[in-house]
Amino acid sequence: MLKKAKILIIEDNSEMRENIHEILELSNYEVYSAADGLQGVQTARQHRPDLILCDIMMPNLDGFGVLKILSQDEQLRTTPFIFLTAKAEKEDFRKGMNLGAEDYLIKPFDDADLLHIIGNKLSKYEELSKTKATRALAGILPFDSLYTFPKVQALIDASEIREYGKKSKLWVSREKVNHLYFLESGLLKEGIETVGGKEFIFQFYASPGLAGVQHLFQATFHSFCEVIEPSAVRALPRKQLEDIILRENLWTSFQHHYASLCQEHLSRLAINSFGNVREKVAYHLYLLSSNLKQETLHLSREDLAAFCGIAKETLIRNLTELKEDKVIQIDAEGIHLLNLQKLQALFV
Repeated sequence: MLKKAKILIIEDNSEMRENIHEILELSNYEVYSAADGLQGVQTARQHRPDLILCDIMMPNLDGFGVLKILSQDEQLRTTPFIFLTAKAEKEDFRKGMNLGAEDYLIKPFDDADLLHIIGNKLSKYEELSKTKATRALAGILPFDSLYTFPKVQALIDASEIREYGKKSKLWVSREKVNHLYFLESGLLKEGIETVGGKEFIFQFYASPGLAGVQHLFQATFHSFCEVIEPSAVRALPRKQLEDIILRENLWTSFQHHYASLCQEHLSRLAINSFGNVREKVAYHLYLLSSNLKQETLHLSREDLAAFCGIAKETLIRNLTELKEDKVIQIDAEGIHLLNLQKLQALFV
């Protein structure tokens, strides 16, 4: 039995959404629906659709915002994305295509046009997916997904799981890089100690994923890595990981990943040097949402302040202001990012 292609519809007009949903189900697709942009991002991350149909004008987060967020998600960035729009203005068309949209459908559209464009895009991406292994061997595998590479996965499976409690250190500065780590569950932070013993955090690691891959091909760590939440971790021999990268032609992927991290650090340096405090907080909340792929952040105020590079009291004051502006919500579960588009507008 052939596997059904999964399609996500993000459309705030309930009549339009239900109509498209019915057409696609009758055409033997597995269909998921979302009523706004934020719900659409969450549904996409949950179900990993094969194609996304998305309205442009929506509350909370518009279609451009949805596309921008998903294009930063390693698991969804290549998913074909088709805009549904009631207007065909050149500026909107150009903006969408520059962000990576595959195509546009102008409302109202015929059922036949809808099914034709979906069929064409799915066929195109099915052909691309058949060459996924070849592309990986050519060094195009997203390095954030290195742990899914078969030989790396075998190395992970062969490694023993160890449990670490809060405040445990996986590595410290100047320690030899003998192992890197696969995080099965839990949450880690990586940073350095600055003037007066204050911490500056430059990365959080959520499960599942590899921690510390930027230290490959280096003799010593220049940072510390500490457990924030009780974590299950597998230690992977550095030399074996390096051998896999070199033998399987993944060096280009490693270079792209390292360059991306450098660019992120430069962007943070710029916002911390020239932005006001509100811009710093907004930028780092948005960055965390993108990196951790979460709309709710479960971090202490101390760790979040150390990530933003500001005092804890200053952070708390700005979080309160963002809460009053209904950009975020704060409760016992953490900091909920209610409006990513508005949050982004505070620093762009």
